[in-house]
Amino acid sequence: MSRAVAVIVLLSLALAPSAHAQSATSDVTIYRVKQGDNLDLIAAEFYGDRNKAIFIMVSNKILHPRPLKAGERLRIPVTRQLTTSPGDTWESIASTFLGDPRRGGFLAEFNGLAADDLASGTPLQIPFTITHTAGGTETIADIARAYFGDNKNASMIRRYNFLEKEAIEKGEQLIVPINNVRLSASKMPALDAEAKARRDRQHEAQARAITSIPAARQAWHEGDFAGLKAALSEVELDVDYLDTNQAIEVGLLLGSMHIAHGDTKPALEAFKRALERRSTFQLNPYYFPPKIQAVWKEAGGTVAQAP
Repeated sequence: MSRAVAVIVLLSLALAPSAHAQSATSDVTIYRVKQGDNLDLIAAEFYGDRNKAIFIMVSNKILHPRPLKAGERLRIPVTRQLTTSPGDTWESIASTFLGDPRRGGFLAEFNGLAADDLASGTPLQIPFTITHTAGGTETIADIARAYFGDNKNASMIRRYNFLEKEAIEKGEQLIVPINNVRLSASKMPALDAEAKARRDRQHEAQARAITSIPAARQAWHEGDFAGLKAALSEVELDVDYLDTNQAIEVGLLLGSMHIAHGDTKPALEAFKRALERRSTFQLNPYYFPPKIQAVWKEAGGTVAQAP
């Protein structure tokens, strides 16, 4: 980061003492300085990049680079890691960690995943954030340039803060998610036993689904409902751990099987569960008869237009 860019950030800090890493109890770790440490070395140790020392400076209200004293305690902003549980959604996780459920799409984007694809047992990283207080009139582009080195993230910052304007005035605050800084692998905490169990269960469930779903699909086409039920029993209890496409197909096959047996209520439940994973999914009328289409619509789904 250039000296001119750093000055923008540090001047903002000087004029606004409230600039700090958000939710310090959860996205800040305390580091005790060792003999010979400096800000650049600590940034390299935690982030793998000496140029990221600016975030440590902002979090500790250090206005200018200075020598560090052995034993000094520093707040280090860090990305956090979690492993999803059944019932988690992008919105619920964003509400807990990013302060607003509307930031769920951003969280999906940060993790390189689709906004409608979240299986239990998925490891996620949560970016740390900086609360920036304007020292005067500041454009979002300048703020992006200060924290990221260019203004390419200006649109992301506006979207994250639900802003339409291009600048903020003196005293106004916005939250800057630092989505380009991740902890070095050596600094990532080990998964706890429960998180590891959820991750392992996801891997096992998705591996079983690769063979179970085609077998269930074949049994459905042959009218072999016993075979269909047997195949789905391999994955039915782990639907939350399947990827979205797998979960939807299991839901469709389960619902279709129940309808074939005249059991509308469990079919509705299976279809609703599938739609919880992707509400925009449309049933293909070519593969499903009108009776199944009717229950699908009752569950809140839509049917694609026939070609």
